[in-house]
Amino acid sequence: MGVETGDAPLSISRHVVLGAAAALVSLFTVFAWPFALVTGMVIGRAEADRARGIRVSTGTRLVQFLAVTGGVLAMLFFGALVGGLFAFLIVALAALSERIAATASETDRTIARIILLLVPAAVWVLGVALNVVTVTVKVGS
Repeated sequence: MGVETGDAPLSISRHVVLGAAAALVSLFTVFAWPFALVTGMVIGRAEADRARGIRVSTGTRLVQFLAVTGGVLAMLFFGALVGGLFAFLIVALAALSERIAATASETDRTIARIILLLVPAAVWVLGVALNVVTVTVKVGS
């Protein structure tokens, strides 16, 4: 038997802390962090569903497999390999966030995902605005 959904209230402070940790790591991942967040959310959601005893179809498993595979490849590409390796920390943080929110309602889980996406995005916007982060894209030689 799995745990019932909607029993536990959402702990927003935990998700803000996880978002802040992801934001700190995201500064070292170049542009791999959005892909890392999504990959971690897919992994965490699958683990949470398995822990609650929810059976998923073969098609859903295939889509999850392709999402994780594509996410890892995108992380390595957009992170210029080294940043993609650092992005695996963000994958772990996002998966942990999904596991923490597993017993909350669907709305609360969505709020946790939004928090986890907005905190690193806000850090990047502030970093660029304050000239802490410099983004230079050079194509060719």
